[in-house]
Amino acid sequence: MIFLSSKLKATTPYNYSIMSKPVIPTLSVIMVAMQLLIGCTQYDATDLNTFVEDTKAKHAGQIEPLPMITPYESYRYDVEDERDPFKISVSMTQAAPNKNRGSNGLTPNSIRNKEELERFSLNTLSMVGVLNNDGLNWAIIKAPDNSIFRVREGNYMGENHGKIVKISESSIQLKEIVSDGMGGWLQQDNTMTLSE
Repeated sequence: MIFLSSKLKATTPYNYSIMSKPVIPTLSVIMVAMQLLIGCTQYDATDLNTFVEDTKAKHAGQIEPLPMITPYESYRYDVEDERDPFKISVSMTQAAPNKNRGSNGLTPNSIRNKEELERFSLNTLSMVGVLNNDGLNWAIIKAPDNSIFRVREGNYMGENHGKIVKISESSIQLKEIVSDGMGGWLQQDNTMTLSE
């Protein structure tokens, strides 16, 4: 029986032509074997070793010695000589009446809508200028987020319920209501000066 193919010559099932054997895989095996033999030969690396030694010699540095570490000195808290930090001191209990604490009527107005500058701490705000319009002074305030605000007497600013009571050409005077730490409130004066 004879088979015909476009790539093969006429052959019998048991007698193949030379043209039917794959040539490319045989060549690739020979090329890989040659590369392995070439790679196993002796390689002279004296110039590379010389270069590495020269580079190490040029860039040899000296490490500075570590600084002296002072030993930790512990502090012994002697309760007999100092007051107990977990108990209210005698001076604080004498300063505050027990029953009527906070009865002086001074409390922050919790019903009032908070103004925009009350969300910033007073020390993060800066006064950058003053405007005068028909005898009324307006202060120009710069917030930490670089936004600019215009305020007048009666406005509030700062986290301690600071009400602006006077604006001059160089400063703003505020009255703040702060907690006294024992359930009551105190009024304190604060001043913000014009930034340079």
